[in-house]
Amino acid sequence: MQNNIKQRPNYLRILTIASLSLLGSQMPNIAKADQWTPAINGTNEILIAQQQEVCQLQSSPADNRQGVDFRDRPGSGNNIAFFNNGTPVTVINRSNDGQWTQVTGPNNAQGWVYTPYLQNCDTRSASQLPNTGSTTGGIPIGTMCQVTGWPDSPNIPVQDFPNPRSNPMPYVFQKGTQLQVTQPPAGQQSQTKWVYVSSTANPQQVGWVWKPYIQCK
Repeated sequence: MQNNIKQRPNYLRILTIASLSLLGSQMPNIAKADQWTPAINGTNEILIAQQQEVCQLQSSPADNRQGVDFRDRPGSGNNIAFFNNGTPVTVINRSNDGQWTQVTGPNNAQGWVYTPYLQNCDTRSASQLPNTGSTTGGIPIGTMCQVTGWPDSPNIPVQDFPNPRSNPMPYVFQKGTQLQVTQPPAGQQSQTKWVYVSSTANPQQVGWVWKPYIQCK
């Protein structure tokens, strides 16, 4: 009687082994599925990051400067750069109330602008973003220029910022002074009306000058 009991098959053990074998055969497929899902999500994130909003600056018609100031923070921040109307900028961020927008401009200058000053906005891919080449006043860095002045102003003022309301430097450039277009300070850039220059005779004398007051080769 005891021998018959010992030889009886353990059906519960056989069923357990079979179940484990079946589950084990499915593990590689489950692992592959887990590895594939993040790859899809990562691709979507890259595509979204490559799409950026690009706008053109357009100041109020009442502003005779025909350009827009960049500020270091929304609202009453300090002016850190000035760009002419029509300059393309890339949107980075927006304030909580939506009234101010953080953008990147020429030479990778970053700052906040009043949102209504952004016009003709559209979404572009990374390959369509505006070129931010090294120029100042539309003139390549290193170009040689000469002060021509104005009939009633042979000596031209030099400003610390590309803005007629900025502070004058403690020196002026006389008519005939040889100048060289120089890389402007970080965050300062003018596309058409102002040029950042240094005197070839006194390289420590640098600043922004009104473009019509000089002639460049």
